[in-house]
Formats: sequence, C-alpha cells, structure tokens
Amino acid sequence: MSAVKNEHSFRLLLASGFYLGLAPFAPGSFGALVGLGWHCLALALGWGEGAVRLWCLVGAVIFSLIHYRLTPWAVARWRDPDPRHFVLDEIVGYLCVPVLWAIPADSALPVWAWALVGFATFRVLDAIKLPLARYIDRNIHTASGVLFDDVVSAVYTAALVSGVAWMTGGA
Repeated sequence: MSAVKNEHSFRLLLASGFYLGLAPFAPGSFGALVGLGWHCLALALGWGEGAVRLWCLVGAVIFSLIHYRLTPWAVARWRDPDPRHFVLDEIVGYLCVPVLWAIPADSALPVWAWALVGFATFRVLDAIKLPLARYIDRNIHTASGVLFDDVVSAVYTAALVSGVAWMTGGA
C-alpha cells in the first residue's frame, strides 16, 4: 500500500509543479514559476544566450513528456479534462518564451528583468487566450490541446516582448 501512496505522492508532486499548482488562487501562475526558476537557474549560472535557450528547450521537452505521461492520471484525479492544478502545460508554455524571444544584445535591461516581463506577459496572455489559443482551449480536449494553447500563448508572448524590446531599444 505504501508503494501506491508514494507513487501517487510523486505524481502529485510533478503534476502540480512541485505543489505550487495547488495554490488556492492562480494555480497556473504559481505552477509556471517552476519554468521561470528553470530559466533563471541558467541565467544565474552565467550561461550564454545559446546555452540558456537550449536549457529552456530541454526543460520544455522534459516537462512535455511528463505532461503526456501524467495527463490521464490528472484527468482522473481531478475529474476534469483540463485540471487547474495540473500545471505542467504552464511550465512548458513559459519555457517556450525564452526559447523564442529575440531580446537585443545591447538591452539596457538585464535578461532576468526580461524574464520577469516575459513571465508576467505570458500569464496575462495565457489567461485571456488570444484567438488561436482560445480555439485550442475550447475545442481540443486532449493532452495536446491542454499543452498547445499554452505554447501558442508563449509564441504570442515572445513576439510581443521581442517587439517591445526592439522598439524601445532594449529599454
């Protein structure tokens, strides 16, 4: 019995973004902090832009694989095709933002500040669901649909943050 309980606890740990997604409000935003932390770890280690992008891409792939593996369990546990406490899609979505954005190398803002801007923008765009993300969210009720509406929001975020960065001269 304890092996089953341990497996359940481990699944909950991963599915909820190390329990951050169990927050009583904005669980997606709390869960997405795992992605921000993954990104900031590479920044704190002083890696170059290419290495940081690769690190975030690897993280997006790892968390996507876990997402697909745990989706049936999460759907059954929370009795919802897109459970609010199952936040791996938000983690993957955020991690796609720094993979896709184009911040000027001579930006006056440090990369960690752009990471915060990207995080906040991603959470807003993921919440309001711009057209393609909204279509996916409303019409594709599969593990892929749950994941890809966040990836689409990440594409919008990367484009918006990159555009602002370049128009402002990197602030």
